[in-house]
Amino acid sequence: MADELSQDEIDQLFGGTDESDNADNQVNETAKKLFDLLNASLEEVLKTAFSLEVVSKFIDLKLSNKDDIATENKISVNIELSSEDKSVLLVALIDKRFASILSDLMLMGPGEAKDELTDEDLDALKELFSQVFGNLSTVVKEQIPVVLEFAVKDASLEVGEFSQDNYYCAQYDIALPNIEDGTIEICADKSLMDDIFKKEETQEEEPQEVPFSDVEEATVVEQPKETPAPAEVSVSAKNLDLIMDIDLEVKIRIGEKQMLIKDILDLKDGSIIELDKNIEEPMDILVNGKVVAQGVVVVVGGKFGVKITKIQTKEQRIKSLGG
Repeated sequence: MADELSQDEIDQLFGGTDESDNADNQVNETAKKLFDLLNASLEEVLKTAFSLEVVSKFIDLKLSNKDDIATENKISVNIELSSEDKSVLLVALIDKRFASILSDLMLMGPGEAKDELTDEDLDALKELFSQVFGNLSTVVKEQIPVVLEFAVKDASLEVGEFSQDNYYCAQYDIALPNIEDGTIEICADKSLMDDIFKKEETQEEEPQEVPFSDVEEATVVEQPKETPAPAEVSVSAKNLDLIMDIDLEVKIRIGEKQMLIKDILDLKDGSIIELDKNIEEPMDILVNGKVVAQGVVVVVGGKFGVKITKIQTKEQRIKSLGG
């Protein structure tokens, strides 16, 4: 029949393609940048923690349906990403064998695979990812114009249910030299992540028109900016140069505890003193008896070290040197 409409013509009459479907199939560029930055944090932290030339490669960020995410024979590490009043759960999926190798290395072992993971292994994996996302939180402050916070919730033998339709899934290939290679996949609800990064698009304010009369008034009352006297700046710089080669004692404070004298006298070999600091809290770094930074404990070449996650400005540190 000549007057019949084709299916394409019918679709056009009813508005064509649904724009929401297009949005569901688009990758948010800021989300992709976040997962890209995560790759560098993974490689840096694994290198430091294992004292190995670990290579991490960001393969791709893809959109996956909940039924496409493979969870069999895997463990999960759950990380909460939050920004103001919004949050989303990042789920790191790792093959149990490769997870056991990572935990063994974290516990200063040779990187042997195990058939079963213990609570100690899960705690080691949680600590490893706490260091990774602690590193990432520092990096994103300079790279992404949205305030982001990360909190590693737990490492679990059971993988939670993926109940939404669309997920971002980032794949990282991890090469452990002379040990074994493996993959870490990190998935997150797409709609929740997009909601967090929507703020970036509206963050830049539109320029406001100011009446000329207001500009004139502001010009009249504007006071000249005070600038430090050149002589003072010069003297300050000279004084600073004089103390550059002085040795200062740096201490790492892992915690404190007040004890009764009788409890101290009862101490013996094998006694355990519980400190006031949680294992997930950063350690205080003291210079000249004052806290100037915080960091997490790492192992470098068989020795303990501290990776700085938060530090005062140079001006604040200089003031601390005065005692």
